[in-house]
Amino acid sequence: MRTEQRFSLLCALVLVAQLFTLSSIPFEIHEPWDKVWHFLAYSALTLLLWIGTDGRRPVVVVALVMVLGAMDELRQSFIPTRTADSMDFFADLCAAIITAGALAFFTRGKAKPCAESSPRSPRAT
Repeated sequence: MRTEQRFSLLCALVLVAQLFTLSSIPFEIHEPWDKVWHFLAYSALTLLLWIGTDGRRPVVVVALVMVLGAMDELRQSFIPTRTADSMDFFADLCAAIITAGALAFFTRGKAKPCAESSPRSPRAT
């Protein structure tokens, strides 16, 4: 695993920790900014997981983001001052699908460098 993949996965973990920590604040952001922030946060999470998996498992990335979005809303339903909202989950799901779709579209057909296709350095004689 390359360094940028490790760093990306670490950043994704930090983002998930922040999402679950900040969702326990005693107030809610007003519409429509709530959905915008959900979309941006889960889009960033999708991007970080995409980089972390090197784009090799897009379905797993979308499924993981979807599960995290559902867990976030479920968790909010247990906080007395918060409410779970299916539209928040829908914004999370849309962010994951749109971001993964855009990443798949823009990276399709790009050859990934590997040891076999990399130019070899001339041997020292």
